[in-house]
Amino acid sequence: MKMLTLAEPLDTERISLTDLFQVEELQKIQDTFAQATKVASIITLPDGTPVTQPSNFCRLCDEIVRKTERGRINCFCSDAIIGRRNDEGPTIQICLSGGLWDAGASITVNGQHIGNWLVGQVKNELNDEQQIIRYSKEIGADEGQFRQALREVPIMSLAQFNNIARLVFLFANELSLKAYQNLQQSLHIAERKQAEVALRESGERLKLLLDVNNAVVSKLELKELFHMIPSSVRNAVECDSVCMSMPDAEARQFRIRGLDFPDSKGFLCEGLVLQIEGSGAGIAFATGKPYRYGHLPEGLNEHVRSINQGEGLQSGCFIPVTAGGRSLAVLHLSDRRAEFFSEQDVSFLTQVAKQVAIAMENALQYQQLSQSRERLAGENLYLASEVQANQEVEHILGSSLAIHKALEHIATVAKTDSTVLIRGETGTGKELVARAIHNRSPRHDHMFVRMSCAALPASLLESELFGYEKGAFTGATSRKIGRFEVANGGTLFLDEVGDIPIELQPKLLRVLQEQEFERLGSTRPIKVDVRLVAATNRPLETMMLENQFRADLFYRLNVFPIHLPALRERPEDIPVLVRHFVMEYAQKMNRRIEEIPASVMEALMRYHWPGNIRELQNLIQRAVILSPEGTLVSPFAEVGDTRQGTLERRLKEPPPQGSLVEVERKHIQQVLHETNWVLGGDEGAASRLGIPRTTLLYRMKKLGIPRQQCGAGGGERAFAPRAEAAFQAVGG
Repeated sequence: MKMLTLAEPLDTERISLTDLFQVEELQKIQDTFAQATKVASIITLPDGTPVTQPSNFCRLCDEIVRKTERGRINCFCSDAIIGRRNDEGPTIQICLSGGLWDAGASITVNGQHIGNWLVGQVKNELNDEQQIIRYSKEIGADEGQFRQALREVPIMSLAQFNNIARLVFLFANELSLKAYQNLQQSLHIAERKQAEVALRESGERLKLLLDVNNAVVSKLELKELFHMIPSSVRNAVECDSVCMSMPDAEARQFRIRGLDFPDSKGFLCEGLVLQIEGSGAGIAFATGKPYRYGHLPEGLNEHVRSINQGEGLQSGCFIPVTAGGRSLAVLHLSDRRAEFFSEQDVSFLTQVAKQVAIAMENALQYQQLSQSRERLAGENLYLASEVQANQEVEHILGSSLAIHKALEHIATVAKTDSTVLIRGETGTGKELVARAIHNRSPRHDHMFVRMSCAALPASLLESELFGYEKGAFTGATSRKIGRFEVANGGTLFLDEVGDIPIELQPKLLRVLQEQEFERLGSTRPIKVDVRLVAATNRPLETMMLENQFRADLFYRLNVFPIHLPALRERPEDIPVLVRHFVMEYAQKMNRRIEEIPASVMEALMRYHWPGNIRELQNLIQRAVILSPEGTLVSPFAEVGDTRQGTLERRLKEPPPQGSLVEVERKHIQQVLHETNWVLGGDEGAASRLGIPRTTLLYRMKKLGIPRQQCGAGGGERAFAPRAEAAFQAVGG
């Protein structure tokens, strides 16, 4: 502080900024501010004459604009205008040097304008750069140097600059307060000690404002804010205890956070839960206004009163932290001295709370974003594990001409991003081919996502494919990403694409054409990069004629069709497949199968395989289970006869005619005949029909199948004594 000479009466109307402050003191405050905010800063007299050396001035301003006479005049004129007194807030405008934002606030004492605090040299995001370049000609600066220096000017948004300008206004007010205190100290030497204490407190408060502003920029975790803010406030205000509290979801309780109370006796502690009702913090939270007292007031709830009495706290000050009209938290200050907190403290802490609110709102938004990101990552992990859980090693076996042609098509189309439509009967390995296309494509390092369109109804199918937003429908409690987003950058395999409902097909067509879609409950388009491979065993051409499948979608899917032959069309591949599956299942079951009898292989090759490779795979698995060590047994009931012959015969027979009851009767009689009227056991009629033996007996009674029909031979016959008893038990 600079002391005034009192040899003669002081003319307060002519007092200068440099009369009340040492330039070094102003320079230190300004440099601290500039270092924290990263903007250019200078303190001037009311006419724009600099008092301090500029901080963070760019080369454009310092070495080019201010080196010319016209530029220097413009700058000083602009400084004087921008720094004019404004009691409501900072003045923000484009400076006369064109295209750069300047802001300023006045420093006053006793109503007299004694100085300006100015910040600027932040590139204007709204002005055309050419407009700024033209200014170099107006002031006589070298255009090339001007253009080069302009590139070095930092860019900051107007919103960010507004926040810094408001901080400048607060700092200018604090300097005005210090100027007044310096003046009073000069006029009243007897109060010098008290003024020094006020100056020291003001310095701490300036530091607190900087700390809080830094927190707004850098602290994105609530825990970090709760740790930093109370300790900074306590150092600035020099009270006994400072903490923060946030309400629970129902706004009934507070939880103490970030407690800074070095001399605590343990009654007030970190994490303590307080009832909102009947507490000073509750009053501030409910009203949205500061609340302070010098002695413990009546009306506090017993828990709060006992804590204050146990700690010996008398004074309290509670500042609500509000944003957007809602209270986020409360700043608690307490002291063991009575009447400790003043109106000036409340005013200052209210300004602090505004900065804290910005920091807390940013932290809460970051917390919500992190939770959403973690939830989406978890859904991605779940979907990835789901689609990869049943992945098998790629095996496309066979030496037939038909399979070689399919493999050539796979190799040809895999290197492109074209849509592929795989046609073939059920069980021919369409998913295996789709995976082979993906593994041979440039997308092989990304996700391969499988989706069966026949497995879900239309409403669920749409949400699975495209996802949905929280609240899109009843039960949508959180956002869910769809298979198209999961497959972004990779391949999406739509199996049974012919089963997609007609009302959902336009949305699928749009994704194929535009590579974008909207989640359910959202209007924001999402861009994806997905290669689609579709498969079906249905006659899409016929479905188009019957208006069950859109023609435009068919043509979009049918860019590169691949037909997979049925197993009966390539019998020469059956031995290779049989050996492969025998080896695979024998290894899994820890069995040794060294021989496949020729009769078994012959029976397998004669069978026409309506279920194709899937049926062959399942039958070989059954055969390995039933086989003794070393030799594979036939998967059929009798080699080359029972299953093979009856299935071939049934497929060749015309469908039965008559009523449903008559068809059922004939079917049961036929199975009874084929099993020689044996009901139980693995090869009995009940097992063939897939029903319990007692149910078969009941159906025979109800359908009137004659009792006298029974075959000769061993086994449990249709009306052997045990079967007769069972028949009577079910109502015979």
